Amino acid sequence: MGRIPDPTEAKRYLSRKSIVETENWDDLKWGEHAHSFTVAHSRNAAVLDDIFGMLNKAQSEGQSIETFRTGMRDMMKKKGWYGRSDKGPDDRDYANWRINLIYHVNMRTAYEAGRYRQQVRGAELRPIWEYVSMLVGANRRQEHVALHGKAFRYDDPFWDMYRPPNGWGCECSVTTLSESGASLEGVEILSSDDDGNPPHLTDRQGNAVDWNNFAPEAWRYNPGRESVAPNFSTYKNLANYRMEDGRTALRHVVDRYREDMDGTRMTGGEFKVLVNRMEEKDYTPQNIIYQVGNLNAPRHEAMMKAGVDDSKIMATDLALYHGTADKNIGQKVPASRFDELYQTMQMPERIYENAQPRSSRFGREFHFVKSTQDGKVLKVVLRQKMPTTALRVITVGWVEDQYGQGSFKKIW
Repeated sequence: MGRIPDPTEAKRYLSRKSIVETENWDDLKWGEHAHSFTVAHSRNAAVLDDIFGMLNKAQSEGQSIETFRTGMRDMMKKKGWYGRSDKGPDDRDYANWRINLIYHVNMRTAYEAGRYRQQVRGAELRPIWEYVSMLVGANRRQEHVALHGKAFRYDDPFWDMYRPPNGWGCECSVTTLSESGASLEGVEILSSDDDGNPPHLTDRQGNAVDWNNFAPEAWRYNPGRESVAPNFSTYKNLANYRMEDGRTALRHVVDRYREDMDGTRMTGGEFKVLVNRMEEKDYTPQNIIYQVGNLNAPRHEAMMKAGVDDSKIMATDLALYHGTADKNIGQKVPASRFDELYQTMQMPERIYENAQPRSSRFGREFHFVKSTQDGKVLKVVLRQKMPTTALRVITVGWVEDQYGQGSFKKIW
């Protein structure tokens, strides 16, 4: 990997990280690395800004490792930092090893995280993801080779833990296929079991793949998934670091993510990644606002006649969580309906206004409805507090069809 490709999402992934000084790289865990930048033995060395800047420049300009290495050596000489307190300018082998590690870990992770986001956005047309392993070279691993040519659906939990890179120096990747393309090419499509465990596989020597050792523990997470749909309640280590303004590193990360999500419309694939993440028992909503939809033209025209001009559909993670993940809600939308739920926010089968909402001070109340051919409907309840504001999702549910009567006035 001598030169880095130039994907926009990879640049964005790297550049939007918050700098956090730690003594050891693994002082931060899993998804925390997707939102934070650190280098081992850099605490109080005043080098993180320099390294982060050089990495972003390398990413932006597609610099080779040789060019990056030259810049790092110059910085090391100027700052007197060589990776560890017991290392100096004569330890060139160690310095080169550290430079190569910093470059490849950050560039490879950013590239694959960017690819993940692009592939999720295209998942409606290409939902089959195929694992591609390095078949030759020093970084080849037999257990990774066992996955070569195997595939899972993009929303299979396998990718939550084993999306490449799967270890130091891992150069595995993922390609995407349509369902018909996978069938024509004879690609084997696997699936995790009901508990999310990957299937039994053997490597080319006939040995069972040991999933506990498939990837080092520090790499058992999906950086791209964390950038799309983080579970901040699991970011315990970031909460222990204070930034210059006195706030925790976690608060900085959450605020940056909130800023990134502001005004960015989620695709169907991204929406499904988000609500699937909410299914995890330890997920805690952070009251982050997402744009989860945009009414198509005919329905938007109908809503404009009813006095609603903005076509955007906004929702907090809290509102989505209560309807899709909260086990205490009797109207919970099952995971098998998440695709339909997303479509209901763009192209509802029916639109009603509740002429007698529980409290008019909360604004006008609308219901987007889609029949599910079993006597039930998917409903999305939305409010508009002012004529100029976008519709905001209050809750979603899977309920008996009782629309078309009482206080519900049909708009579409």
